[in-house]
Amino acid sequence: MAAALPYADLVGAQDPLDLLASTPGRIAELVRGWDARRWSGTYAPGKWTAAQLVLHLAQDEIGLCNRIRLALTVEDYVVQPYDGARWVALESPTEPETALAAYLALRRLNLVLYERLTPDQRARPIPHPEMGEISIEWILRTLAGHDLHHLRHLQVAERLARDPDPP
Repeated sequence: MAAALPYADLVGAQDPLDLLASTPGRIAELVRGWDARRWSGTYAPGKWTAAQLVLHLAQDEIGLCNRIRLALTVEDYVVQPYDGARWVALESPTEPETALAAYLALRRLNLVLYERLTPDQRARPIPHPEMGEISIEWILRTLAGHDLHHLRHLQVAERLARDPDPP
């Protein structure tokens, strides 16, 4: 049985490759010139800071695209789950500009691969021990929605940094 698609409401009928190409630029534009106060802000009490959100985006660019590469090159590949929160904790604090540069560079590199994928490759089933069967298309759609999800968090953090006590 195929795993449910996270962020389906955010991606909708949009082409995930278009979103994967455009959303990093929107994020970079939003955070351009942020000072330490903005990077240390959060979108809700007890949640990750803006700096941690960008670190998380870079880390998931590594983790999720690595699954695509392995699924395409390793016979009988089975996804190795990971805990993104533990990854963020392991590498926090990281300079947010470093994390952002890594995210943007990795995405540009990964888009080269994503755009070369054939329909058969995108449909390739991949066993996931926690989620059941996923596919490369599932990963692409999840990654596109994940970007949008955290873009919203960064937008809220930006609004709260400008006006911490909205009406």
